[in-house]
Amino acid sequence: MDELIYLLKLSQEELKKVLYEYLITKKMNPIFEDGFVYAPGNIPVLLVAHMDTVFKEQPKQIIYNKFEDRIYNPNGGLGGDDRCGIYAILSLLDKYRPYVLFTEDEEIGCIGALKTVRTLQAPNVKYTIEFDRRGKNDCVFYSCGNKKFMHYIEQFGFKKDYGSCSDISILGRVWNIASVNLSCGYYNEHTVIEYVKFRQLQRTINRACMLLDDIQKVPYFDYQDVRYKQSLSDKIMMLLGLDKVFGESESGKVKTLEARKK
Repeated sequence: MDELIYLLKLSQEELKKVLYEYLITKKMNPIFEDGFVYAPGNIPVLLVAHMDTVFKEQPKQIIYNKFEDRIYNPNGGLGGDDRCGIYAILSLLDKYRPYVLFTEDEEIGCIGALKTVRTLQAPNVKYTIEFDRRGKNDCVFYSCGNKKFMHYIEQFGFKKDYGSCSDISILGRVWNIASVNLSCGYYNEHTVIEYVKFRQLQRTINRACMLLDDIQKVPYFDYQDVRYKQSLSDKIMMLLGLDKVFGESESGKVKTLEARKK
């Protein structure tokens, strides 16, 4: 609880430095780049969360109502989107060593994800989990249409839902890695009445532990794009003049897939 409250009070710039230094203490050989912090792991799953919030100022006062299990800022926005995701990943790093990616500026067009795919090769992982969804049981796949992957994730108590765009909309497509966004306990995101249900966040973390424990039993899941019309992530790429990233990545997808087969 105290760790989450600490994360909620940091600016994006402060948080980026804290995360980089923490990954150094974990001896994960992190990379500190414009747009992201990344570290490889020894468990073939990539965990993703973004470091920014929509609020210009971080909360100075945070209250926890234990009877309602509700964390909130009585004077404005909270930033549970996506400090809950950051907290989830740090909690998992206490026991596991997955690959991790913390991105900047997701809220203004997935800028950090775009910079990531232009800087890094696809990690050698079986799938990606993002912690950046409201509620308690949602699993969102966006345009990733791998039905076997969807079924696998739903076996852990999540229910398929839909969303417009997040960092995995770009990461998964460019890297050809099946990706899912999981609920992490925040509600009314992007508003001054946002709040976090801490026990619901912890429940997602517990289920993520089960997913990581099960990793040796599952294959690599590819993305299997099922877009039927131009998606929001397409529009973001075009507006930023980076739509060629997808064209450039096609050969990379084949090489990555072949590498995983070996």
